[in-house]
Amino acid sequence: NEHRSLTGLTVVLGAYYMFLGADALGPAGALGILGGLAIWAALALARRSDRQALALLAFGALPFAIATWWSLVTPLIALLTLAIGTAAIRSASPAKATKTSRP
Repeated sequence: NEHRSLTGLTVVLGAYYMFLGADALGPAGALGILGGLAIWAALALARRSDRQALALLAFGALPFAIATWWSLVTPLIALLTLAIGTAAIRSASPAKATKTSRP
């Protein structure tokens, strides 16, 4: 199932963000840990509101990548998280129900 694969990859990227945050020093570390939690929360929110979930995904991925811009790994993980996470959120959002009229 494509949705499960995309969600699983995004969960792993969020966990990696948390691991990198735990290894980082100072405020950047807190951004990594909170970013990983926000990435997971975005996936949980995806079924209710894809716009809010996408905003939370960006909020989780971007601050740590910006704080550690000099690193090659964290900006790359942020890009992967945004790309794969967006696809996971879009695949989780409920299909628009079509209205059928009854006679």
